Amino acid sequence: PKKSPRSTGVERTRILNRLGEKVNHKESRHLRVWGLFAMILAAGFGLASRTPVMSSWPVIGTYGGDVAWTLAACGGFRLLFPRRGSVTIAGLGLLASFGVELSQLIQVRWLEDLRGTTLGALLLGRGFLWSDLVAYAAGAILAMAIDLPMVRRIRHRAC
Repeated sequence: PKKSPRSTGVERTRILNRLGEKVNHKESRHLRVWGLFAMILAAGFGLASRTPVMSSWPVIGTYGGDVAWTLAACGGFRLLFPRRGSVTIAGLGLLASFGVELSQLIQVRWLEDLRGTTLGALLLGRGFLWSDLVAYAAGAILAMAIDLPMVRRIRHRAC
């Protein structure tokens, strides 16, 4: 009896590649570089959104840093997990962002002291806002929309 193409190991690996579960080492390296680049670019935009010039812009000044925080988190997860799909990366970034925002509801002395530093405030925030959760969700959607075509392009070139 002739085997169907789906039952062969080659076809199964090809299907998994499309889902983002398995990629070769060259693809992994390129995806890690993409994650690092995205993280640095998003962090730079997030810092710039806090400058006097950009902070006066209606949407960018209010929510740009939160969107960028999630974008940077997604870039970090792409760097750590290059073999995962864009939806998974965006989900991890959103989960991290929500976790940090919800942690702002915890009022313990050492955590408040940490948030009082510049780096602590940038990484952990200072006060809980429901609207930040919406901005984080927008950041995760934007990250997925940017990551998906980049991953496809990297995988296409690595073939």
